[in-house]
Amino acid sequence: MNYNLLNLMLLVTVSLVLLYSATNSICFADENDEQAFAYSTHIDISKNLKAFDKRNLHKFARIITDLLSVTRNIVAKNQELINRDPTTGNYYFKGFVPAVVGSDIANDFSLLTGWKLKQTSLKVRNPSNAPDGWEEKVLKSFETMEGTKAVSFGEIVEINGQTTYRYMKPIYVNKPCLECHGDKRKLKPAIKKFMTKRYPHDQAYGYKEGDIRGGISIIIPIDQNNY
Repeated sequence: MNYNLLNLMLLVTVSLVLLYSATNSICFADENDEQAFAYSTHIDISKNLKAFDKRNLHKFARIITDLLSVTRNIVAKNQELINRDPTTGNYYFKGFVPAVVGSDIANDFSLLTGWKLKQTSLKVRNPSNAPDGWEEKVLKSFETMEGTKAVSFGEIVEINGQTTYRYMKPIYVNKPCLECHGDKRKLKPAIKKFMTKRYPHDQAYGYKEGDIRGGISIIIPIDQNNY
C-alpha cells in the first residue's frame, strides 16, 4: 500500500472539507468594529446572504478561492508521487493534475451552492474553461500590471438583471506547473501524449515560472432585498 499517496489524498480531502465548511459557517470581524459576527447557512446559501455586509463579500470570495488554490498546490507538488509506481519505479501519467481536480471541485461546488466557481485563462487547455467577457477583461488587467504582482479583483456586477459580486484571484505559474505548461518540446512523453489526445486544441503551453496562468473566478448572487 502506498501510504504517501494515501496521505496526499487525505490532504486533498481536508481541503475540500474546509472549502465546504467555509460556505456553511463563517465569522468575519468588521474592519470598523471590533465585534465579530457569525452566520450559519443552509445548503441553498445563494438565498441566505442577509447577514453579510457587502464589504465582507470580498473576504468570503477570497477564502473560497484561496482554499481551491491550496488544493491545486497540493496536487501540483505531488505529481511525482501520484504518477510514479513505488514498486517498479515506472512513470505512468494519470491526468490527476491541478486543473482537472480544480475543475471537478468547482463544478461540484457550483451545483451545491448556486455560486459559480471556475478556473479560467486567456490560453485555455479545456475549452469549457474559456473566460467570459468580465473574466477576460480582468485577466488582461492582471497581465498589464507592470512592476507589481496582481493579487485579486472584485466588484458588484449586474448579470441579466441579477446583482452579483464577482471576484477573481490570479493563478501564477510555479515550478511544478511547468511539467504540463512549460516548453512543449521538453514535456515528458507520457504527459505530451495524454494532453494531445485529451485536448487537441490545447493552448496552455510556453509558460515560464512567475507568469500568470489564469485565474479562479467566483460569482456570488446578491438579493437586493437583503441590503
